[in-house]
Amino acid sequence: MTLIQAIDTRPPVTTPDTTLRSAARQMASQRVALLPVVAKGRLVGTLSAFDLTTRTIGGGLDPDRRTVRAVMRPDPPTCRPEDSLAQVRERMRALRTPALPVIEANGELVGLADLFAVEDAEAAGMSAGPEPEMIQRVRGEAL
Repeated sequence: MTLIQAIDTRPPVTTPDTTLRSAARQMASQRVALLPVVAKGRLVGTLSAFDLTTRTIGGGLDPDRRTVRAVMRPDPPTCRPEDSLAQVRERMRALRTPALPVIEANGELVGLADLFAVEDAEAAGMSAGPEPEMIQRVRGEAL
């Protein structure tokens, strides 16, 4: 199994201009702890539940008047579609993060890699069959 097969290719996202309260409601309703922040199709940051609570409530910010831009991480760690499951798992463990945005070289968001999904995919091993041609093209392999 490959990273592309293991990620959520339609994760919930938010924008930098969304209010903090709206982003918090979205996180609660979608049951996610990390939202990619996207502008014009490109990843511009991430908003985690930790960032939201510590920087909003802990920082005394009004969640109805402040936007995601005020507390998001503007240059978050990411991974690429061609990265191996093992590389992504080790990066997540080293960063102590449960999820990483997956982006193309141009910054376009491809999806969100979740540590549990990556570990499950690794455990499945190669029994999932051959890699899709798209993965081979991303790596630049001859078909």
